[in-house]
Amino acid sequence: MKLRIAVAIALGLAMVAGPGVAWAAWTEAGAGAASARAVSMPAGGSPSAIVTGRNVAVSWPQAALPDATPVNGYLVERYSGGVAQGVGASCSGTITALACTEGAVPPGTWTYTVAPRHHGWIGEEGPESVSVTVAAPSLTLTPPTTLSTLPAGLTGDVASFVTGETIVFRLDDPTGGAVLAGSVASSPIPFSGSSAVSVTIPALTPAGTHTVYAVGSMGSQASATFDVSPHDVTAPTVSSSVIAKSSGWVVGAVRPGGQYYVYANVSDLGSPASGVNSVRANVSSVTTGATSIPLTAGSYTAGGVSYNYRSALQTVSGSTTAGTKAFTITATDTTGNSGTQGGFSVVVDTTAPSAADVQTVNGGATPGRAETGDQLVLTYSEPMEPDRILAGWTGAGTTVTVRLQNAGGGDRVTIRNAGGGVTLPLGTVRLNRTDYTTTTRDFTGSTMVMAGSTITITLGTPSGAVTTAAAGANMRWSPSNTAWDVAGNACSTASRTELGGLDLDF
Repeated sequence: MKLRIAVAIALGLAMVAGPGVAWAAWTEAGAGAASARAVSMPAGGSPSAIVTGRNVAVSWPQAALPDATPVNGYLVERYSGGVAQGVGASCSGTITALACTEGAVPPGTWTYTVAPRHHGWIGEEGPESVSVTVAAPSLTLTPPTTLSTLPAGLTGDVASFVTGETIVFRLDDPTGGAVLAGSVASSPIPFSGSSAVSVTIPALTPAGTHTVYAVGSMGSQASATFDVSPHDVTAPTVSSSVIAKSSGWVVGAVRPGGQYYVYANVSDLGSPASGVNSVRANVSSVTTGATSIPLTAGSYTAGGVSYNYRSALQTVSGSTTAGTKAFTITATDTTGNSGTQGGFSVVVDTTAPSAADVQTVNGGATPGRAETGDQLVLTYSEPMEPDRILAGWTGAGTTVTVRLQNAGGGDRVTIRNAGGGVTLPLGTVRLNRTDYTTTTRDFTGSTMVMAGSTITITLGTPSGAVTTAAAGANMRWSPSNTAWDVAGNACSTASRTELGGLDLDF
């Protein structure tokens, strides 16, 4: 009976103690009697904490019951400013060892406490540890960090990244910036949280201050700045170049003794560009000794194409032979990068053009009568310069006036401008009959177009009645030497009789 009473008393004391205050135990006093006493839970000891990267290793002294029995677990808590923050998974719950390591600890200053636990009973928290600081992630670039040429590599180190992270580098924006080529010496990030890194800054990055972001796969982020100074390691590019005679529409052909300009489109594509300093042409194949002709920046047009550089007026050497002549352009930027580009050429033509044939095409209702829609076709021995025939003409369809004039020895045809007041240098076509008209008639609203070596004139509306030729004949065309070929050679005035048998013209 006494033993039973003693056990009950011990249990009652344990229940009164309650959880977190004391742990109850009992012992036997002998066969005839029993006694019981309460055993208090020990408080936790002061832990120590050591920071490595984003990991904090926490350790503490062993806690034991009064009879030297070690408690069988511990509860760890992390604090900031006296407020519990919730410890990471590796140190949460009951820890049966005397140490644990909390990973991925947020940057900040922290203290730790330990409370013993034995079965269902928890002792008081011990005193806080000495405070420890977990540094924020960082990226440090190794000087020099001012870049004068691109692309260029930067080296450095990251620290305080989470163990196991992989890193991506971005330029100027941590989320939307261009991804940079880079490498992490220790990837994924080791326990130390640190690694050597390298990153490449691409060409065409503008001059100024920029930021490299190191973005970790587990949320860490750090940045560092660098500067790009004005620089350029690339020679200017010559995208196009032509030689064009001093006047006219068509480019790419000149004659001995003729004058010409050299045109070029030049741009500097450095990163960033320093700007074009000089442009020079080697046209010694066209003009003897002209190995370095300067071109001047400006706004120019040749053959309907815009150019931003042009030379002064040059002269084709009289001894230059006919044929295709190559020339080169050398462009240099303000930092001294220089490059010579070829693939450009001009044709030197030493042969004067001449009349090759003259024909008419009936496009009206009555053969042998000059009517609206009829055509006069003039064929030269080679392509002609349209601007020399009609100022500003490119060879595309344009309006002219066709004059049909009665004359002894054969009615004749001449071509005039749209207003009819100026005779164009296309010469005179004699129809070799006098029955196409009895007076002078102007076909206004006529059109003229050039294709290759051929000029086709389509008759417009006549100013009055015309007559119909009674029989066929062969026309004779006497060209004008005021017309030029595309190289500037004046046309021969030798006349050309219509090829083929006698026929009704128009």
